[in-house]
Amino acid sequence: MKDKNIAMLAYLSSLLLFIHFILFIAVLGVAVILNNDRNNEFVSFHIRQMLGIACIALFLSIFAGVIPDNAYWLAFVIIFLVVIMAMLGLMSVVRNQKDELPVVGAAFQKWFSFIK
Repeated sequence: MKDKNIAMLAYLSSLLLFIHFILFIAVLGVAVILNNDRNNEFVSFHIRQMLGIACIALFLSIFAGVIPDNAYWLAFVIIFLVVIMAMLGLMSVVRNQKDELPVVGAAFQKWFSFIK
């Protein structure tokens, strides 16, 4: 019975991850569409930053299986850094500032410059 519960938990987590991914795409789409007519530079800046964070998280989840078993701590460090970047971006919005994320923020602005 215990093994069945663990297996059910694994499937539930994958289902929740899928629902989270669909909601993320929907919210991102709504944000881009709402800003499309206004061309608000503040909003565009933060959408580009957030899209970059999302790409890192997606890249991590796709290649998580490549991380060796004895280096599991590496995945935790990367996830921790992604969460910190998201919190820094959120704090920048709350302060009504356009602060680039450390190390990767300028690259996100360049890579996602098609978001106006």
